[in-house]
Amino acid sequence: MAVIKNGANGALSGKAGSVVFVTEGNTTYVRGLPKKSKKKPSADQIQSRSRFSLIQKFISPMLVLLRIGFKNYNLNKKAYSNAMSYNLNNAIEKTATGYAINYENFRVSKGTPNPITSYTFEVDKETETFTLSWNYDANLSAVCDLNTSSCRLLLYCPEEVAFANENMKTLALRTQTVKLQRQQHIGTYHIYVFFYKTDGSDECTDSKYLGTFEW
Repeated sequence: MAVIKNGANGALSGKAGSVVFVTEGNTTYVRGLPKKSKKKPSADQIQSRSRFSLIQKFISPMLVLLRIGFKNYNLNKKAYSNAMSYNLNNAIEKTATGYAINYENFRVSKGTPNPITSYTFEVDKETETFTLSWNYDANLSAVCDLNTSSCRLLLYCPEEVAFANENMKTLALRTQTVKLQRQQHIGTYHIYVFFYKTDGSDECTDSKYLGTFEW
């Protein structure tokens, strides 16, 4: 049902018969209702929807980091769209039963090359912490001005549980800790790390996949 806002001379809003009234600012538009297609989706359409749904569900718990990591990837699109587009094209692989995430190819951020050259990590069950330590390419860091960039860690379980660091250490400090919480199930967590500048530019490095651990 269409509604007249602000009296008889106000703007129409809502559905009336086979059209919809949409008011944007001082202008009211009339749009036809979308028609339901009676055609069955093609095999390509089904596959496309399956891939899209897989990525959409996978990135849902990490949206806060994606908004940072993909903000500058394509300035003509929003970070979410950038993350969806990149990972749809690069982080999905065909399997015998459908599609699956390629964890190593998946990116939480896209930007300059990630400077980490080697790393170790430790899970402390008593303090419930995960600690990552790394070495990095000093020349690359100098060229890209990354020494004071902040570390962002993502520990992600396919069951849609994710941990990330609250306090952020810089690249030059070579270590970062994340506080864990005990879940009801034991799961495999995938480790991603990237660095970004907090100088207002929001420039990021590529995220780097570091493997897995059990928690």
